[in-house]
Amino acid sequence: MHISLDSALGRQRRLNSVGESVLQIAPNAAAAYSLRSLTGGDPKVVRVRRSSDNGEQDFTASGISSGALVAFVGSGNDGFVETWYDQSGNSKDAVQATAGSQPKIVSAGSLLNELLFEGSQLFDTITLSDSAQPNSIFTVSNTKVASQTRGIYGTNVSQAGYYRSSNKHAIFSTGTGSATLEGAAYVADRDYLRFDLFNGASSVLGVDGATTSGTTGADGLNRLDIGDSTLGGVSPLNGGIKELILYASDQSANRAALETNINSHYSIF
Repeated sequence: MHISLDSALGRQRRLNSVGESVLQIAPNAAAAYSLRSLTGGDPKVVRVRRSSDNGEQDFTASGISSGALVAFVGSGNDGFVETWYDQSGNSKDAVQATAGSQPKIVSAGSLLNELLFEGSQLFDTITLSDSAQPNSIFTVSNTKVASQTRGIYGTNVSQAGYYRSSNKHAIFSTGTGSATLEGAAYVADRDYLRFDLFNGASSVLGVDGATTSGTTGADGLNRLDIGDSTLGGVSPLNGGIKELILYASDQSANRAALETNINSHYSIF
C-alpha cells in the first residue's frame, strides 16, 4: 500500500498534537479561553466568586484539577466565574462584574468542569483588534435544551449556536436570528467540538470533524460575546462552554491537529 508523503506527514502531525498544547500547535491566537492549560504551562484560567461570602480568588488549571477550587468554594456552596482569563497573551480577558450574570463553575460543592450558562449569563463586548476575514473559532459546548435557538457566542458579524427550526448547529446573521449556514444535527446534553471559519463564500461550519460549507458575509471581527449576544436575535445559551479559541486567520491547515488535541482531552467523538 502506497502512502503519500503529505498523508504521512499529516498523520504524524495529528499524533504529535496529542502531546502538544493548543497554542504550541497553532500559536498567535487572538483570544483563547479554557479550564485547562492551552499554553503548556500553568496559567491563570479563572477568577471565581463563592456564594457563601462573595470572596474571590484566581485559579490556575492545576488549581482546578487538584481540587483547590472546590475547596475554596466550600461544601454545599456555588462558585461563579467573574473572569475567564485569555491565555493567548493578548489580555482579552472575559470579565463579568455583575453577580447574576456570571456563569457557574461549581454547583452545591461539585465541580461542573464547564462554565454553565443558564439563560441570563454572559461575557459581553470583549473588544478585539479589527480583523478582516478569514477568522477561525474553535468551541467545545453543549445545550441543555433541545428545539430552542440558543447562542454559544456572538460577534459584530455573526452569532453561532443551536437552531430550533432544524435542530442543527448554525451560524446566524447578527441581530436577526436568521441562519446563514446550517451544519450537523444536535441533541441536548452532549458536548460538541465546532470549527467556525468566517471566510466569505468559502466559510465553514465544522461539527465533530464533519464540514458544511457556505457563506457568512464578508465583514471582519471587532468584538466577541460569550454565552449570549447583546446584539439580539438569538436567545442566551442554556448550556455549558468548556473552551473557545479565536484566530484572526484561516486555521484549516491546523484544524485536524487542533481537533485531535481537543478531542483527546474531552473525548467528544
